[in-house]
Amino acid sequence: MGTPKPPKHSEVIYQRRRIAALVVLLLVVALIIWAVVALRGGASPEQTQNAAETSTAEATTPSPEATTTATSPSASAAPTTTTATQAADAKKTCELADLVLTATSDKPNYGPGEQPQLFMTVANPTAADCRIDLDEQVLRFEIYDLATNARVWSDVDCNPAVETGTREFPAGEERYFQATWSRTTSAPQQCSSRQEVPVGSYYLHTVIGTNPSQALTFNLG
Repeated sequence: MGTPKPPKHSEVIYQRRRIAALVVLLLVVALIIWAVVALRGGASPEQTQNAAETSTAEATTPSPEATTTATSPSASAAPTTTTATQAADAKKTCELADLVLTATSDKPNYGPGEQPQLFMTVANPTAADCRIDLDEQVLRFEIYDLATNARVWSDVDCNPAVETGTREFPAGEERYFQATWSRTTSAPQQCSSRQEVPVGSYYLHTVIGTNPSQALTFNLG
């Protein structure tokens, strides 16, 4: 009799062995990948912090419109506090001497024939409205020769004042007045022979009654 041949395994057993080998291979590959990642240790702490800081900055940085809106209250905090303090400390009554007058002009130097445009600002820094009789306390513009301090012109010499009667200057507010100088001399009730003033330097006072502004200088060419 010949040597008996070993029995053949069924096809099912071979398929099971191949699947088991594939699973083992996949597990080995997964273990190798995990080991490599663990050895590298991932990103460094410094890289992680920088990424977090960048993300935070980007997340909290507002748009230009938001920046403007957000910074406006901060920028105005000091003026608001100052204004509140000034209002709390403001005088509770108002009279002529409390008004603050400021003289300005449309330019510091004028060429030949240019007529200066003159402006008066009247501010009431008190906590009370100021009622002034402008018929008694005349509101006016006055110009003087800088070299001689001689008064050379006023708008009320030959014309009515820009405002008359009893007028109110509200608390904490400003009012504005304007006049034009024709570059000629004048004096009260002397308006028939007005002379053109020479080239030179002059200064302006804006005045209500006995309350004048600081002098504003300018030049005529």
